[in-house]
Amino acid sequence: MTEILFYITEQAGEGMQTALARRIAEKAWRQSRRIYVHCRDDAHAREVDAAFWAQPATGFLPHDLAADTPMAETPVVVGHGDDPGDHHDVLINLAPEVPDFATRFQRVAEMITGDGPLREAGRARFRFYRDRGFQIQSHRL
Repeated sequence: MTEILFYITEQAGEGMQTALARRIAEKAWRQSRRIYVHCRDDAHAREVDAAFWAQPATGFLPHDLAADTPMAETPVVVGHGDDPGDHHDVLINLAPEVPDFATRFQRVAEMITGDGPLREAGRARFRFYRDRGFQIQSHRL
């Protein structure tokens, strides 16, 4: 069964969810995992891609946009839509809803920040998983 992990922070502000996603992606990459970062749309995917390149300035996270490269060539792929390609290891969901393909992954990471709309969407995702019998682990940051 898919492992569901919620990362919860009271911190709010523009970019908080993306910064948290980058941190989780880097940790998973260092564990030799393959990561698919699911965004709400193309513009959001491009924002996340740019942020991953920019921060931290001293770090490197090998990633690319799903639209720009064959997904098998990059350990971290940032995309959107209904097809994560051949990625089935770690899903980092930055979309407001649970994607239909979430259960194809071994692990799903969900972020909940202190921003009101993001927090409410996160709570709805939590209920979605709980109501379907998934074991959920929560990590307060």
